[in-house]
Amino acid sequence: MAALTSPRPNRQTQRLAAILAAAEEVFLEKGFEGGSLDDVARQANASKATIYAHFGNKLGLFRALLEHRIGQIRAPLHAGEAKHEPVRDVLTEFGRGFLHTLLSPVPLKFYRLMVSQGSNFPDLAKLWFAEGPRTNISMLAAFLKHRAELGEMDIAAPDTVAELFLMSLRGALHLQAAAGLIHPPFDKAITAKVAAAVDMMMRAYGPKGAKS
Repeated sequence: MAALTSPRPNRQTQRLAAILAAAEEVFLEKGFEGGSLDDVARQANASKATIYAHFGNKLGLFRALLEHRIGQIRAPLHAGEAKHEPVRDVLTEFGRGFLHTLLSPVPLKFYRLMVSQGSNFPDLAKLWFAEGPRTNISMLAAFLKHRAELGEMDIAAPDTVAELFLMSLRGALHLQAAAGLIHPPFDKAITAKVAAAVDMMMRAYGPKGAKS
């Protein structure tokens, strides 16, 4: 897939960003089936040939869009690991980024789109799960495994623990937001949810003799 970011945005980078922005609008307005590459090209003021050249087809474009969105969630974890910050601090920043992204308008619409159309488009649902939830679980599990190897966590099954942590973050908060039962701002709810989830993680999986 073509790179979506660069130190110095050039014309190609700007063109790809415009295509992704247009695709997001089209898919969320018309759904994956109803939205066409013609719609995207028209919205982005680009040619279909350009879209095919960089993304292959509509499914490839959707994949790129998912990867772009998921990258926003991964950032705090990568930054914390690079600086080797304390596990609690990394999980807290990751949890905040995860929930702020998950509860923002566009990801909520994507979630509703998958729930409503996933059974009709199994390939699309598989792609969404692989690029979204599965990637987040694997990425967090790798972080936990690394810190366990350093003796900073007491974890035997990092994939399972990563899944449990992410599901504890989502909880009823995400379900209520997706159903339109609660509305922004979510800042206080996110702060409380993240603090509780991280405390639970550290009590359950903190290093032996240091759990509190």
